[in-house]
Amino acid sequence: MALGLAVPARALTQPDNTPIPVGAGLQGLFVMRGEQIDALADAQIVPQTFTPTCNLTFEVLQRNAGYKNSFGWYNATGVKPTVAELHEFIKCSDPIGTKKVLNIKSDPAYSGGDVGFFEAVGSCPTPQTAQWVFFSELKYNPDASQQNPFIHLLIYDSTVTPKAFYFGWEDLLSGGDNDFDDLTVFVSGISCTGGGGACKTGLLGVCAEGSMQCQKGALACVPLVEPSVEECDGLDNDCNDVTDEGNLCPAELVCDKGTCVPLCNGIEFPCPTGKVCSELGLCVDEACVPVTCPANEKCVDGKCVAPCDGVVCPYGELCLAGLCLDPCTKLTCDDDQVCSLGACIEKCQCAGCQASLSCEPNGLCVPSLCVGVSCEAGAHCDASGACVDDCAGAVCPAGEACVMGSCVPEPSLSGAGGAGGNGAGSGVFVGGADAAGGADSVNAAATNGVGGGGGIPRSDSGCACELGRNASGQGSKVPLERALPVVALALALSGRRRLRPRAATQRAAR
Repeated sequence: MALGLAVPARALTQPDNTPIPVGAGLQGLFVMRGEQIDALADAQIVPQTFTPTCNLTFEVLQRNAGYKNSFGWYNATGVKPTVAELHEFIKCSDPIGTKKVLNIKSDPAYSGGDVGFFEAVGSCPTPQTAQWVFFSELKYNPDASQQNPFIHLLIYDSTVTPKAFYFGWEDLLSGGDNDFDDLTVFVSGISCTGGGGACKTGLLGVCAEGSMQCQKGALACVPLVEPSVEECDGLDNDCNDVTDEGNLCPAELVCDKGTCVPLCNGIEFPCPTGKVCSELGLCVDEACVPVTCPANEKCVDGKCVAPCDGVVCPYGELCLAGLCLDPCTKLTCDDDQVCSLGACIEKCQCAGCQASLSCEPNGLCVPSLCVGVSCEAGAHCDASGACVDDCAGAVCPAGEACVMGSCVPEPSLSGAGGAGGNGAGSGVFVGGADAAGGADSVNAAATNGVGGGGGIPRSDSGCACELGRNASGQGSKVPLERALPVVALALALSGRRRLRPRAATQRAAR
């Protein structure tokens, strides 16, 4: 992004009102690396502390100073670190192009929580021999005693690389030449403090849920999904506050509560006992014909209820907009993360697992007694090492039954063909083409189960691990209020699930 002649209104200034950075050192670097960054307008002094992942990559991009400075990290504790608490990583002798990978979390010196960064200034210094040290927390700088301290670090959020920042350091007291290219380091694998937390975007439909992400050095609520073409899935895909609008199903089918179902006409295609054919050609509860429910509610037995009231989804699923959905079906995580409960978390190889859990190669924690246990499709291994039916304890939304761990439409029109692709049809079925007239439905009876339902508790260690039951063997479900709002967004992305086999001990994470 080319700079204009005028100084941008948002440019940072030193206490003497000098706009920073001065010169073209940083801007030229950003242009060369394809970044859409304006060195003046986008300069930030926040965040001042960061949350490390397991593997942080540090790359030396510029050294345009007379000094040969070094760079490192420290634990952000709220107190100025001592010299002994400064951990040098980029040495003064490391030339431009040096790239190093650091696992702060595995360093014995890491105390947990956030970290800050420092620049040690001098003629090839260590922190112990430095002429002075500047910090990402500018309150600790040697010239920070005044109310409006001089700035020594400019931070830029990369527009090309996720979870990455540019650190541009100025190594002279009181600003010096203010070019901030004395030492430029590119750090990837870190996030703003508080980044990744769930938030509300203020948008509609599936666009309503977001994640707190770093935007130009500050946290902002960023939608986790953009509007898309409307589908028959019970969700507002195009984010216009209308669900399942338009002609979304194959011929002779109509979208009803996120499922393509056959039209009824009262004669050739009658409705089952207790239901009548509505003006729209849908089989509805007879008691609901005169009832009009407000938005976001539906009629059940003549009463308006919230779509998920009374619903207990099968193991590994959560209820959104009246649908039981697998939160990880369409969520794509970074290579160093894995999906659990609809959120991208660090793989357990990095985050670790709590006691009684073991780390699987796919990055998820599982009960230790489940290692090597293989369960049939539609079942999962619980904390006791036993295989448990995924439908145990499930109470599916009205008009659906739990079969093989999924809530699917109950049989309504005997012998009618399944609609296939959307998991839709007049009855419970296995298979079917992605169009009307698939395989004949198989009227598989299913109960709403007995016993405790499976859930996905989150471990205290931060590793969201899949557990069917707690240590005592009793059923445990994660209350929706404890699940991150990010989960709801991931659910919105997942759509209506097909019947499919599951992994031996847990759902596939990706």
